[in-house]
Amino acid sequence: MDTMNNLNVVMGRIVKSMEAFRGSKPVINKEGILSVRSVCRDPEFEKYNSIKEYLTEKLVQNGFELANEDDILDMVAKINNLIGDSETYGDEFAFEGVKSGFEDIGCDCDYAIGKKGGVYIGISMWYEKVSKDPKFVEVMAI
Repeated sequence: MDTMNNLNVVMGRIVKSMEAFRGSKPVINKEGILSVRSVCRDPEFEKYNSIKEYLTEKLVQNGFELANEDDILDMVAKINNLIGDSETYGDEFAFEGVKSGFEDIGCDCDYAIGKKGGVYIGISMWYEKVSKDPKFVEVMAI
């Protein structure tokens, strides 16, 4: 199976596990990297104590192990190489900056990063603190 087909299969499983497949849209779709944005409709979300706990569980359910600091740096390097702009993803592929930006405007936001073999997955989720809906998700696979 070629790289893009493999990324599409992995992405499909992750997105479906969050009940976010309907309405999902590619944000980046280049050889070796795929990023999709959608809305999480998973009623199971409410059973978790935090966004991080939920996203971590989705990675584990899909056979991923949580990425360590070296894995994250490797993922960042691969993203920068594939996108071609080293300023684009400076730290943990910019999730810390994105998280802070969403929190500044009154949203809850968090992310989780996993790996399986040579594939990395990063998932972020954010939503408005009061209404808690919609729950936006972005999933990146490389």
